[in-house]
Amino acid sequence: MRNNTSCDNTSRTGSAGRGLRAAALTVAAITLGMTASACTASADSEPTPAPNGNKPAVLLVHGAFADGSSWSKVAAQLQRDGYQVTTAAVPLRGLTYDAAYIRSVLDGLPGKTILVGHSYGGAVITNAATGSPKAAGLVYVAAFSPDQGEPVGALDAKFGGPATKIGVPHEFPLPGGGSGQELTIAPDKFHDNFAQDLPESETTVLAAAQRPIAVASFMEPSGVPAWKSLPSWALVAKDDHMIPADGQREMAKRMNATTVEQSGSHAVALSQPKAVTDLIETAAGSVQG
Repeated sequence: MRNNTSCDNTSRTGSAGRGLRAAALTVAAITLGMTASACTASADSEPTPAPNGNKPAVLLVHGAFADGSSWSKVAAQLQRDGYQVTTAAVPLRGLTYDAAYIRSVLDGLPGKTILVGHSYGGAVITNAATGSPKAAGLVYVAAFSPDQGEPVGALDAKFGGPATKIGVPHEFPLPGGGSGQELTIAPDKFHDNFAQDLPESETTVLAAAQRPIAVASFMEPSGVPAWKSLPSWALVAKDDHMIPADGQREMAKRMNATTVEQSGSHAVALSQPKAVTDLIETAAGSVQG
């Protein structure tokens, strides 16, 4: 790691300082057993471009049983394309609390922002973006998009999602005392229900790293939906076992969202990152400038 950093710094140094830097690197290479070719490879690597100020920022919001790494492939491509990307860590403690937290993240961003929600994260952005002058558009990726008064749990039951059937309950301490209940997906059910189009070697890691969601999150009624006042886009994952595709279509139609369909599991952002990135960039392009 130290060697690569030195090489990267050399690649940014002006011609006047390159000779001294090269001499120093030669000594370091001999001392550390590093080859000249290894240094050259690091120096030639392309850094991530700086964000383009004419493009809106992108705020990626994960869902239940996941964390920010579920956006890793999408975030990397967006950054390469010049977007300022923030991958938020959703508390998953309750819809009102989670939306307020994501609203605070949104408020801290510099300007117009596209909010992207996956799964339960769709319900979060539905509430977090309402009334925000920075929210420019919403993108739902295999996501819930509740109307006012609808709990996520009611939508899950309506569309036949298995979350409550494959969930393993755990108790957790509440700040004011007592305990609440949270759910994770049973590890032996994670691959077939959440990410059947990813290798099992990958889904085993995802199952181990999943974030539990408080049961209360499924029960809280949603507030005034941001999709009634903001342009919306939706990606329907046609092979989704967590939020069946027909349910995603119904919610997208109700929002009058610009909709694309993509073969893929609930973890479509990991299995089909290009399709997800393309939709986000389409949304961003429509509000750019």
